[in-house]
Amino acid sequence: MAPSDLDRESVERRLDAVERALTDERSVERVDELDEIETRVAELEAAVQALRGYVGSVRAVNEDVERRADRALRRAEALERHVGPTEADPDPDHDPDPDRDPGDDSADASGALGRLRNRL
Repeated sequence: MAPSDLDRESVERRLDAVERALTDERSVERVDELDEIETRVAELEAAVQALRGYVGSVRAVNEDVERRADRALRRAEALERHVGPTEADPDPDHDPDPDRDPGDDSADASGALGRLRNRL
């Protein structure tokens, strides 16, 4: 065999392999799979963007709530300084309502301030 015949056979084998690859059903299936994967990736990217937007909204709300809580705490502390413990309750050991639950501090300002501090 002459070297040109070998080159020609090699080229023909390679051309046959390329033709088979182009007409093979598996390659069509792979194109379909690739399209499906691209669709799924696009859906996932959209979901990630939606989640980023949601997280950003939650962060904004959390920052707003934190600012409001800080403002409320500053006002409560200013009120406590202004009123003072002696003016609010001259006898801190005296309980004007003995039937009241000792854990329920909703009736006095220091209890409200204490609850606010505990929640923060």
